[in-house]
Amino acid sequence: MDIVLLRVALSLYSIGLVHSIVTILSRKYTMFRVSLAAVIGGLVCHAAAIALDAGEPVLMPLTDGYASFSYLAALAALGYLIAYARYRIASLSVFVFPVVFLLTFIAYMGRHSSASSVPDAIASGWIYVHLPLIFLGYAALPVSFAGSVMYLMQEHGLKSKHRTGFYERLPALEVCDDLAYRSLAIGFPLITLGIVSGALWAQAELRAFWGSDLTVILSLLTWFIYLLLIYSRLINGWRGKRAAYLAIISFVCVLASFLGAGYFGGFHSFTP
Repeated sequence: MDIVLLRVALSLYSIGLVHSIVTILSRKYTMFRVSLAAVIGGLVCHAAAIALDAGEPVLMPLTDGYASFSYLAALAALGYLIAYARYRIASLSVFVFPVVFLLTFIAYMGRHSSASSVPDAIASGWIYVHLPLIFLGYAALPVSFAGSVMYLMQEHGLKSKHRTGFYERLPALEVCDDLAYRSLAIGFPLITLGIVSGALWAQAELRAFWGSDLTVILSLLTWFIYLLLIYSRLINGWRGKRAAYLAIISFVCVLASFLGAGYFGGFHSFTP
């Protein structure tokens, strides 16, 4: 039943993907209300699929790389809906919906292919602290990424003085910047706590140096870039273009850690 629900969720998310593609190609805003309803329905089905999987230890996002994509996709969709409820920025969907669809598609295509049980060496209560913090923190980053992309597009449109169609739907530069920063301000503390809890977990259970894990290295790199971004905004007054570029680079690092790091060994290896 869970695979059927995930398939339905993917089908509904695809409506959001079509909305994004049509809007970008035609430069006219189309199908938003339909795609919003579809993504809400998709999230409900997706959450039900995850709930059904919760009783299967082999589908923990720690041991199955594709389950990680599924968790992140659902949280990214939830993060978008929260951001939309707060800001009412419909154009944000053009950037978030394709990310949600892509992550869910990867999860669906690779489901069960790399699942393994949680090793006894690391099975402990830390798993219920580390994983929620990391995933909730990462879920805020697609919204920060989308806000940064919108900022760069809006700035380009204003400079070119050809703000027609889709460009007219983009929010003001100040709103884009505020959305990117607030999302980051929510995600960064959660990621920090997630990294700290993961380090304590590895030390307590394995008595080993966790810095040799590629996933950890990429996560620390992402954390450092976000720390630099927050520091630059608060201390040096960085805003706008430079902050947007750093946020985009950081989100690429997040995707890199999900796409490859778990398959090169270490504590986060998704292979048996």
